[in-house]
Amino acid sequence: MCPQCGSLEWDECELSGRGTLHSWIVSRHPTEPDDAARIVALIELDEGIRLVSNLQDIEATAVENDIAVEVVFADVDGIRLPQFRPAPRKDG
Repeated sequence: MCPQCGSLEWDECELSGRGTLHSWIVSRHPTEPDDAARIVALIELDEGIRLVSNLQDIEATAVENDIAVEVVFADVDGIRLPQFRPAPRKDG
């Protein structure tokens, strides 16, 4: 839904796959305590869209808001889903 006008119309567009970590939590499965914890993240893409996904390839103790991230795709139960990881730093 469009936050400005409330329209349910949509169109496809290509996105950069890059963004910023806006907020995050460490989530543990309530009935599967031995399962690995995951970092659930609110990502703001460079294009201004926010989405909830998982953050990978980083320890929870190293996570900070506002780090640059990039999309990677993972197969989860037979479905290809966007996940994010820290983006390589640009020097210079």
